[in-house]
Amino acid sequence: MKILFVGTDNAKILAQQLQYYGINADVIPPSKIPNPFSLRKYSVIYGIYLMALTRTTPLIKLLNKKSLIHIIGSDAYRYAKTKESIKKMLWKLTLNTCNKILYVTKELKQIMKTKKGKIIPIPIDTRIFKKQKYHGEKRGILYYCPDPEIYRLEWILGYAKKHPKETVSILGHPHQIRLPNVKVIRSMPYHEMPELYYMHRRLIRMTTHDGYPKMPYEALLCGLEVSWNNQRITKIPAEMLMEKTIPKLISIIENL
Repeated sequence: MKILFVGTDNAKILAQQLQYYGINADVIPPSKIPNPFSLRKYSVIYGIYLMALTRTTPLIKLLNKKSLIHIIGSDAYRYAKTKESIKKMLWKLTLNTCNKILYVTKELKQIMKTKKGKIIPIPIDTRIFKKQKYHGEKRGILYYCPDPEIYRLEWILGYAKKHPKETVSILGHPHQIRLPNVKVIRSMPYHEMPELYYMHRRLIRMTTHDGYPKMPYEALLCGLEVSWNNQRITKIPAEMLMEKTIPKLISIIENL
C-alpha cells in the first residue's frame, strides 16, 4: 500500500507517523497537480484539509483512485460561510468524490452539517513531544495567535499590560507589538516546536472557537502548565496520542 498526502505541515506530520508504522507515504503541496502517470502508483490519495484536493479531484475521478479527506479546522468554517457558488460547488464535488471523510473534532462535523464521516484527530508525535528538564532562568508565557479575532489578541495584550513583569511570547502573529514584555514569533517549524515549549513555563490559549486543538496537549507533554479558555488542562485524551490513533487510521485506510 502506498499513500500520497496532499497538504502542508499536517500532511507531513501524519505521513511521518504512518511511515513509522511501516506505511509507504509521500507528500506534495496542494498547489502541485500530480502527473497522472505518477498518481497511478498510489493506492490512496489523502487530502489534509478540504481545499487540498480540489485541484486533484478530476485526476482522482479519471483514474478511479480511492481518496479521503481530513477536515482539520478553518476549512470547515470557510465551507460553512462561503457564498461563492462556484467555489462551494468545487468543494462539494471533492467531498462527494472522496471515499471517506474524517474530522479532527465532533464540532467540525456539526459545522459541515453532514452525517458522513468519522472523528479521527491528527495525533501528537510522542517521539518528539516529551517532558525534559529545563535549566534556564524563569520562563515566560507562550500564546498562539495566527488570527487576531479567533485567537483573541486583545485578551493577551490586556494580560501583558496587567502583568508587566511577565514575559509573553506570541506565536503566529504577523506584526510586531509595541509592549516591552511582548515578543512576537511569526512562525516556527514543527520539528522545532518542542524546543519552543521548553523555553516557556505556561501555555495560554484563548479562542472564540478552536477547530484543531493539538497545541495544549503538545505543551502538556513537554511539561508546561496549560490554560485553555480559562480552564486548566491536566490530562491528555488517549486519541491524541500517536500510538493509540495511528493503528485505527491505518485500519480505515486499509478498508478502502
